[in-house]
Amino acid sequence: MVKASRQRFSGRYPALSMSIHRSVFLQSVYAGAQKGSEALNDEVIERQWAHMERVIGWAGRIRETLEPIALRRAGAVHFRPSSGGVAMVGLQADRPQRGKSGFRDLDRLAREFDDLYERHCVSVSHGRPTPEKQLQSWLTGNAYRHDRRMVALDSALADGVETLFVADELALPVAENRRVVCDMLALRKAPDGTCRPAIIELKAAREMTRLIEQVHGYSACVEALSEHFERLFTSVLGYDITFAGPPEQWIVWPQAGETADPREDALAAQGIRLVGYREDGGGFTLRAGRAL
Repeated sequence: MVKASRQRFSGRYPALSMSIHRSVFLQSVYAGAQKGSEALNDEVIERQWAHMERVIGWAGRIRETLEPIALRRAGAVHFRPSSGGVAMVGLQADRPQRGKSGFRDLDRLAREFDDLYERHCVSVSHGRPTPEKQLQSWLTGNAYRHDRRMVALDSALADGVETLFVADELALPVAENRRVVCDMLALRKAPDGTCRPAIIELKAAREMTRLIEQVHGYSACVEALSEHFERLFTSVLGYDITFAGPPEQWIVWPQAGETADPREDALAAQGIRLVGYREDGGGFTLRAGRAL
């Protein structure tokens, strides 16, 4: 079953080299696994399939029960699906990403939302907020204020493509009880209606080598599990999504350089587009690197 899925994947995106994909997949995602063991790799992928099925299920329940609250309280709260339930995540600038995970009774969460939100997202202590968490909450809140469109990012890109926020902090199991996590998942929707997923990593430190490995590793997972991710995006957005190509890969980190980031070309050579940020009066200003 796993082998058949890999064959379907390679046929969907003929421009990709499957040998390159497997090299990145095994090196970045299955680090520590016995690379020559097909059975072990298949076992990990099947665990990822089961994991994604649970995430998709919770994403659907969020849309049915909690999405109206997220839109009504636009920019204040985000409901995050996982394999074991739902997290309520506050988006306040002074308490970014504070909240509570493990909700399974979503009807109760909806009924008691005001009290639960106050308790876990507002009336809760918070140390010095990190720039990374502040940026994540700012981008997520901006998307919810515009029906999930990431207007702040689109304004910086100015490429005519619409970017829709889908999910964040989505972990996937890999070898030896490890996991890979993506900071933000988005849908990039072109004017002709074609869609591609986007992997967005947010970092306050300019650690280029480590970030390249993270972005490539998670991108390989999305490619290998493309049908599951299409279903996840469909469940979150409420309409059918089919990917027209492999994921776009993005790194958002502190802005450097007068007009262009000095590492922009090196990242572009790795298939990664760069966006620089700087803090600006409680929010952020974004500067996009050159298109790939």
